[in-house]
Amino acid sequence: MKTMSPSGGAAPYGDNNIDKRSPPIPYDSRTLQRTGYDARGLRSSENVISYDSYDSYGLESTTNYATSNSSPARVNHMGGASQMMSPPHRAEYEEYGGITSFSDEEMDGFDSRMSRGMLRSGPGGEPRAKSMMRYNELERERTMRRQTVVQNQQRGSNFFSGTLKLSMMNTGIIPLKKAESDTLTSSFYEKPVSISEFQKHCGQRRKYHVLLQIEYNNAIKEKELRNSSRHGNKKTNAEKNQNPKVIPYDFNRVVLENEDAVPDSDYINASYVDSLVQPKAYIVTQGPTETTIGDFWRMVWQERASCIVMVTRTFDFIRVMCVQYWPAGKNREEIYSGIGVTVENEEQLANFMIRTIRLRKLGEERKVILFHYTEWPCHSNPFSNALLEFRRRVRNVMNHHPDTQDGPVIVHCNDGAGRSGVYLAIDANIELSEEDGVFDVFGYLRKMRQQRPGLVETLSQYRFVYETLLEYTRGIDSRFPVSELATKIKERGIKDKKTKKNAYQMEYSLICNQTPRFTIGDCAAGHRADNRDKNRNVLIVPPDNFRPYLTSFQGNNCTDYINAVFVDGYTHPREYIVTEWPLPSTCSDIWSLVYDHDCSALVVLCNPPTSSGNFPSFWPESQRSKKYGQVFTVEHVSHNHFPNIRTWTFKINKKIVSLTELMAGVKAPSKTCQLFQLMCWPQGHKVPTSTNALVELMNMVENWRQKTDYGPVVVVSA
Repeated sequence: MKTMSPSGGAAPYGDNNIDKRSPPIPYDSRTLQRTGYDARGLRSSENVISYDSYDSYGLESTTNYATSNSSPARVNHMGGASQMMSPPHRAEYEEYGGITSFSDEEMDGFDSRMSRGMLRSGPGGEPRAKSMMRYNELERERTMRRQTVVQNQQRGSNFFSGTLKLSMMNTGIIPLKKAESDTLTSSFYEKPVSISEFQKHCGQRRKYHVLLQIEYNNAIKEKELRNSSRHGNKKTNAEKNQNPKVIPYDFNRVVLENEDAVPDSDYINASYVDSLVQPKAYIVTQGPTETTIGDFWRMVWQERASCIVMVTRTFDFIRVMCVQYWPAGKNREEIYSGIGVTVENEEQLANFMIRTIRLRKLGEERKVILFHYTEWPCHSNPFSNALLEFRRRVRNVMNHHPDTQDGPVIVHCNDGAGRSGVYLAIDANIELSEEDGVFDVFGYLRKMRQQRPGLVETLSQYRFVYETLLEYTRGIDSRFPVSELATKIKERGIKDKKTKKNAYQMEYSLICNQTPRFTIGDCAAGHRADNRDKNRNVLIVPPDNFRPYLTSFQGNNCTDYINAVFVDGYTHPREYIVTEWPLPSTCSDIWSLVYDHDCSALVVLCNPPTSSGNFPSFWPESQRSKKYGQVFTVEHVSHNHFPNIRTWTFKINKKIVSLTELMAGVKAPSKTCQLFQLMCWPQGHKVPTSTNALVELMNMVENWRQKTDYGPVVVVSA
C-alpha cells in the first residue's frame, strides 16, 4: 500500500519515512473524515486524507494528515476519533448520565505521566504501547465529558427559550395567530405521549393554557379538512339534518338500502369514523327526529350493530334534543320501518341507563344494548369518573356479551358533533393506550375531523378529554364481589413496603387528587355579601351547579341560598343533600330545604352541645310544635329513642306570605319528614364508636323511604 508524506509525495513504507516530531495516532481516523470533527473535537470543514498502515508501535492504525497548513503534530496529537466511544465505555457513560468514572485531575495526571512515558520508552516498546492505549481511553472520556457539558448547556438554553416563549404566548405578548404557526409549540403536541409522561403533559397545559388553545386550533383547521357533502346538502335531505353545520361527508357517509318509490331514501345523517386501531369502529349520527326514527333503526339493522351509545338527554336547554326512539314501557313492541322494537330490560344507575332491546324483522331476532348517559347537559361536561364507568360498561358488553354482533358502535348526541366526538376521543385513546401504551389526543382529533365535521366542538370539551384520560391513568379499580369483602379488608390493611401506606391510604390520596378545583366564580352564591353570614366556614361553600335552591318565599330579605350540595347515589342522581349544622340565623332555611325538595328523611350524624348557642337545636324535641321564621311551623308527631339512635316524626306546615300567591288562592300542603339522629359519633371523632349503630341507622332510613316517596335524604353534620 502506498503512503503519503506530509508534503504530498509518495513514500515507501517504513519507520524512517514517518514524521518523528510526534507519535502517530492509534485511532481509526476515518471517523474524522466521516463526522467532520477536527483534532480538538470541533466541527471542521477541512479535507482529510486517510490511509491504512501500521504505526511505529506495532498497532494497526490509520494515519491522517490534513491537506491544509495545520501542523501534523497537532493533528496526530488528538485525532478525530476522540468523538467515538467503545460500547463498554458508552454504556458506563450513559449509566452515569454523562459523568464518567475518571476525574479531570486524574486525566491531567495521566497526561503528564503519558508524556514522560513516551520519552522513556522507545518505538515499538510494550510499555509505551499500553500507556498509549490508556491515554487514548482517557482522552475519549475527557472529550465526551466536554461534549456533555456543551449539550447540557444547549439543552438548558433550548428549555429556557422554550419556556420563555410559552410564557410570552400565555400572557398575550406573542399573538395567538403567530403562536399557532410557531414550530416550537408544535413539538409539544404532534407526537403521541406515553402513559408515564401523560401527567407531566397535562400539567404543562395547565401551566400554559395557551398551549391547549393552540393545539386545539391546529387540530380543527378547516382549510385542510374540508370535504364534499353533496348528498347531505340536497333539498330533499335538508329536513333530515338537525344542524346544517354538521353534514356527513360523501366519501364515508352511511348509505342505507333504498326503499321502493322513496327518493333519496339511502340518506341518513351518519358517518363511519375510525378508531386509532380499527377502521370503521364507530358510526356517529345525530339524534333521531320524528321523521328519521325509521331510518335510524334501518341503519342499526343493516350495520348489524349491537351497542348504541346515547350521550344526550331527550329534552335539555328548553328544547327537544332527541326524540325517544324506543318504546316507553317494557315488553311492548313498536314497529319502525318494518322493524319491531321491544324493551326487555332496564337498569337504572345514577348517571346512565342500560336498556336491553329486542329487534325483530322477517322472523329474525337480534339483541341491542342501548347505553343512555342521562347526566350530560348540552353546554357543560359530566364527571370524568362517571363517564369512565359508563365507557367501561360499554366495552364490557362489546367484549363479553354473547349476543354481540360484529357491527360498529353507534354513537349519537343531539347533532352527532361535540359530545359524540368527546366520547370517541376518550374511548379510542384508552383503546390505544391498552394496545401501545400511548395517547394521541391531537392526532385523533385531526383524524376525526377529517371524517365528520364538528366532533369535539369546543375548547372546553377538548380540555375535558385530557382531564378524563388523566383520571383514567390515575384510576384504581376498587370493585370486587361481596363474597370477597372479608378477604379484601385484610389485604387492604397491609402496608406496602416501599410507600409505607396501605390500600386505604393510597385510595384516599387518589380521591383527594381527583377533587375538582372550583374557583370563586364557580361558587359565586356562597361568596355574595348577603349570603356570607350563612356559612360556618367561608372556605367551604357549594358550587352553584350542584347546590339546591330554596324556592319558598320567606321575606324580602331572604335569598335562595343555603350551604348545601347535591350528591349522587349509586342508582339515582342527586339522592342526597349534604349540609352543615344550621346557624341561629339559618334554622328556617333547613326546613325550607326539606319542604322545597320533598325530603322525607333527615339524618343528623352528630350530637354537638346546644347550650353554647353555636349549634342551636333546629327541631322541636319536647314541644308539640315550633315556628321557624315567618313561614314554617314544625309539628311534633311522634318519637322513638334507642340506645344509639333517636327518631322523630314531624309534620311541616307552610304559611303563604306572598301576596301574589294569596290572591291566587294558593294553599301549601303539609309534608311529613322523619329525623334520625346518631348518638354515638361524638364531635371531634373521625369515626363513630359503634359501627353496628351506623348500619342499623341506614336500614331504618331505607325502610322509612320505602314507605314514603324516594325524595332526597338530607344529611347534616357539624
